[in-house]
Amino acid sequence: MSAVAAALAATSASAHEQTFRPESHAPAGVMVDHAHNKGEVMTGYRYSHSSYNGLYQGSDAIGADELAAAGYSMMPTAMTMEMTMLDIMYAPTDRLTLMVMPMYMTMSMDMAGTGMMDHGHGMEMGMGDSMEMDHGHGHAMGHMSHEVDGFGDTNFSALYKLIAAEHHTLLGTLGVNAPTGKSDLKNPDGTFVHYGMQLGSGTWDATPSVTYTGTAGVLNWGAQASAVIRLEDANDSGYALGDTYGATAWGAVRVLDWVSVSARVNWTDQDAISGHYNGAHNHSSPADIQANYGGEFLDGALGINTVVTGGDFAGLRLGVEWVTRLEEDYNGYQLGLDDSVNVNLSYAF
Repeated sequence: MSAVAAALAATSASAHEQTFRPESHAPAGVMVDHAHNKGEVMTGYRYSHSSYNGLYQGSDAIGADELAAAGYSMMPTAMTMEMTMLDIMYAPTDRLTLMVMPMYMTMSMDMAGTGMMDHGHGMEMGMGDSMEMDHGHGHAMGHMSHEVDGFGDTNFSALYKLIAAEHHTLLGTLGVNAPTGKSDLKNPDGTFVHYGMQLGSGTWDATPSVTYTGTAGVLNWGAQASAVIRLEDANDSGYALGDTYGATAWGAVRVLDWVSVSARVNWTDQDAISGHYNGAHNHSSPADIQANYGGEFLDGALGINTVVTGGDFAGLRLGVEWVTRLEEDYNGYQLGLDDSVNVNLSYAF
């Protein structure tokens, strides 16, 4: 019996240490990186703000002249995207953790004329399509901005501990994005907004991932491979977003009992949009064309994680991470990512 008691005590001590180590959770921009013990509940709040500036063709920065030569009359000049997510987890067993993550999104885009009317892509317009114009100026050289906001898609996931050793864990996740976000938003004139300004994919999407983490003393490291796979050929608006595949790796070091710092690299490969809007829509800017979405990217990130180690709020965690693009190869013509900030606040009980 003494051996059993010692094992239980060791397990309890290990779980307690995990709770109060700031580096034991992944950086704020990584999701589904950890599971919980039987009966535990975790509530979390996630926030992400991304800024896009500068127009790219592949890996090269371009301007209005190049875009006009390609037949576009309007060009995006800046975009911001904000995502607010609730992160709710419950562990019915020591190996299985269930998670639900609803999301609210806000996106805004600024646009300007390229200096020439739409003589290229405008020829591809279907009946009822319209050119984007600045209604204040009434010509293609005007400026315009538009914003959308609302609930995005909701993720449901099951996380399973494949390996749960003292210093190493391997976690497998099977998830699905339910199409709770709108994919049929329209402009005041009745045309569909840009594909990238829709709040949801409009399709059921699988979100599998595998995550490894390791620890030694004040050091923690991890790696994750993930994907977003569209389970339908098209949504009710006639198109489907491209599949996305990603891999990320990070390392963290504890610098104080309650603070750790981290560095991370993130690789993403996303396919272009397939299908086509089945109603009136524009073809005057790159964001209106399905081929101008997706690409292959490499990002770098620096972060800080903190945890409350005592008192009434012991176990409360706050993580912040700054992300910037290191290398890019955009499909077609796109705004480039400037930087992102990820924030994660969580508490387990």
